[in-house]
Amino acid sequence: MSLHPAFRAYLDELNPLVDQAAASGFVPTPESARAALAGLNQFAAAPIEVADVSDREIDGVPVRVYVPTPGVPSDVVYFIHGGGHMAGDLDVYDFQCRRVAAATRMVVVSVDYARAPEAPYPCGLEEAYRVLRALPTALGDVATTGRIHAVADSGGGAKLASIAQRVARGEWESPIDRQVLIYPSLDYTMSGPSMERLGRGYFLSAERVAWYFDNYFPEGTDRAAASPALGPFDAAMPETLVIAAEYDPLLSEAETYVERAAGAGAPVRLLIASGMIHAFAFFETMIPEDIERLFSVITGYLREGEAPADWA
Repeated sequence: MSLHPAFRAYLDELNPLVDQAAASGFVPTPESARAALAGLNQFAAAPIEVADVSDREIDGVPVRVYVPTPGVPSDVVYFIHGGGHMAGDLDVYDFQCRRVAAATRMVVVSVDYARAPEAPYPCGLEEAYRVLRALPTALGDVATTGRIHAVADSGGGAKLASIAQRVARGEWESPIDRQVLIYPSLDYTMSGPSMERLGRGYFLSAERVAWYFDNYFPEGTDRAAASPALGPFDAAMPETLVIAAEYDPLLSEAETYVERAAGAGAPVRLLIASGMIHAFAFFETMIPEDIERLFSVITGYLREGEAPADWA
């Protein structure tokens, strides 16, 4: 379908400002990237009340734990936020974690992994894995069923898929049962056709993606080997739902990832959010019906392993 009218209007205002900044010589910094992502919270609705929210550490890594029904055992959802591996934190993604907890009625654990460039690859990935590995025994004061799922967006989706990649290589182990990757970054070589087709004018630019990766990876890193879309895959991977955005330069790598994983026998499905751009989950006040659909889909998949065939 065509670009959602709300995003068409938004981009018609945003793109001239982006061009003007580039023409004036603006050079992005980690601080400007973090401020820009945090600024998207202006489009979020009022935070949903969750019965118990607490900040703590798991294996030395800061996390925030959301408990919607204290005393009632529930599954756990491990949440890994996005932000190009450079931006995002517990506060920026607080509204999304509250939505996941309220919709699924599951305990949510959001991880505040170390970010690039201060902590380059694979530091943040290894921290995210350390927390995941400790999760089965880390929540002794919280009523849980012992079953663990995961939700992640963008660069967080890259980390979640990278954990599965390392498990497939036989390097790591994972307790994840089902996982949802929302507009994930899966190909660090940026070789997918949608990167060229949608890499300018649709919010996330190919130029910005390349800048993120240059700040994330130390010089000489084999980016192809680090790319989840390039494998390996195996049939023992967690049940996975990939939610891609139709007007996202990352679209084709999501399609490639699902095709290759399915070819290896992995239980994976693709749902393309029609009319949406990258990071659409932030724009709740602009597209409330689509946000309701997003969290309904996440809930259905984590609870029942079911997902609709299309976004409509």
